[in-house]
Amino acid sequence: MPGPAIASAKPWRLRRDLPPGPEPWARLSRDWDLDPKAARLAWLRGLDHPDEMAWRLDPIWSRCTDPYLLPGVGEAVACIRQAIEQGRSICVYGDYDVDGVTATALLVRVLERLNAKVSFFIPNRFSDGYGLHLDCIRELQGALHPDLLISVDCGVRSLEEVRASSELGLDWIITDHHSLGTQLPSARAVVHPQLGEYPNRGLAGVGVAFKLAQGLLDAAPDQAFLDGLLKLVAIGTIADMMPLHGENALLVRRGLEALRGTNGPGLAALLKAARIESGSTVRAQDVAFGVAPRLNAVGRMGGAEDAVRLLLTRDLAEAQTLGRKVESLNAERRQIQRQLAMNLNAPNGEDFDLVVEPSAHKGVIGIVAGQRMRESGRPTGVCTVLDGIAQCSLRAPEGFDLSELLQLAAPFLLSGGGHRAAAGMSFDLAKLPFVRQSLQRGAALQARGLRSPSLPVDGLGAAQVPRPEALDILEPFGQGFPPVLVVMEGALQATPQSFGNGHVKLRLMGLAEPLTWFSGAEATAGLGKGDPIRLACTVQDQPRWGRSFLVDAPVAREADA
Repeated sequence: MPGPAIASAKPWRLRRDLPPGPEPWARLSRDWDLDPKAARLAWLRGLDHPDEMAWRLDPIWSRCTDPYLLPGVGEAVACIRQAIEQGRSICVYGDYDVDGVTATALLVRVLERLNAKVSFFIPNRFSDGYGLHLDCIRELQGALHPDLLISVDCGVRSLEEVRASSELGLDWIITDHHSLGTQLPSARAVVHPQLGEYPNRGLAGVGVAFKLAQGLLDAAPDQAFLDGLLKLVAIGTIADMMPLHGENALLVRRGLEALRGTNGPGLAALLKAARIESGSTVRAQDVAFGVAPRLNAVGRMGGAEDAVRLLLTRDLAEAQTLGRKVESLNAERRQIQRQLAMNLNAPNGEDFDLVVEPSAHKGVIGIVAGQRMRESGRPTGVCTVLDGIAQCSLRAPEGFDLSELLQLAAPFLLSGGGHRAAAGMSFDLAKLPFVRQSLQRGAALQARGLRSPSLPVDGLGAAQVPRPEALDILEPFGQGFPPVLVVMEGALQATPQSFGNGHVKLRLMGLAEPLTWFSGAEATAGLGKGDPIRLACTVQDQPRWGRSFLVDAPVAREADA
């Protein structure tokens, strides 16, 4: 069959080379009574031994890692319990992204359950920026009079702010998961998964907060309450692009299962807005593309405290009011995001795709960076400029490490931090050539250890995808355990049908399920009945209209990979 009549088709390859001999996934299938197609998908994602499947297929509480193995938890629990016993005021200081918002809501809910005097604070993305700020701390001291502050998803590099707080008579507990500096802040406790030998070094900020919560609730564990907290852990971990294997797979799996049950009015409103039907299966991709963007929109367009209130409220009327506000902000965010993406030049093949748009809205640059990263398959940064300072959001595909790249650029940066897949940085705009060169050099070095930039897929044709119930057994899919991607090829039944804002629906001869290509109208212009096409597609299963395939990218022949 000739190649697709579409420009920029990507070469593709199977995710993993098949060894000679018997099917290597046969033992997974046999030991777990798995559909062989599902076992094959697990093996393609690096799971070789049946024990590695237990995190997903048998996510029992006893498998969860002891929270006291996480460095700092013991000291933090003792400090918090003492504060509660003494009637001291506690303030949870969070971050404005989904990870920070869910971590804040989780810890507030736990402290309320323990009858603590608790409040919370989220810095503003635009007026405050990321992390701990002394001005904010002073305002908090005057307004809320806290005795103990607990950071979630931030603070591990805030040495000066923690030191100055002690001079104000304030104590800190720092919980974070972002890259460590050369020193730790002088807090009462620092809880971080990359300190010591904790086996799950990929915890999200909300995951770290949950492990602290486990420690606090250890005297009277309530599994139903803990599963309720895991709803927040699932949302934050997925949104923050943390690896979904090992303990993270267990925490997120249980959280997704809990979301199928009864939810508070705020979460119920979010699920309804994301078109997730009550009682239906909630998948990781539903959270990534439906729930998380809505929560994120609040902090991207202004202050994120309303997002925390939505997650915490038990009042239906308040949930409806906040839910409408979230939807409005999300619609505004989408419009601004689309406009920025259209205004930027396409990626040009550089090892690090770094673009600067002085007028870019700070709240959407991270989303656009993620879109460009998926398009190019390379580390990406999108920057806005405020008062001569470039402020950038960075995203990286699997195989790259932004923390290492930021270290190379550190001599030219004013600030920088994050984790492997997502990070941020700022620098004087005059230093742009030096920053760009450092990132390009580092990305080129990291790329040397990777396979060719061909698209990793799960095979050719819909027959490689197990039935919906067998596929759902492998949830969660996401970072480190990618969603199913198969190559679909054939001749068009008819001219592609346009709908919405530049979207198209295609049907291939001999294939019952439709293919949907968002923003694919331009790429398919001129194609008609009988024309051959070859596309990489993800699978979507919906309770109402069954299975369909969503186009990820046009691809070339396997022989071209």
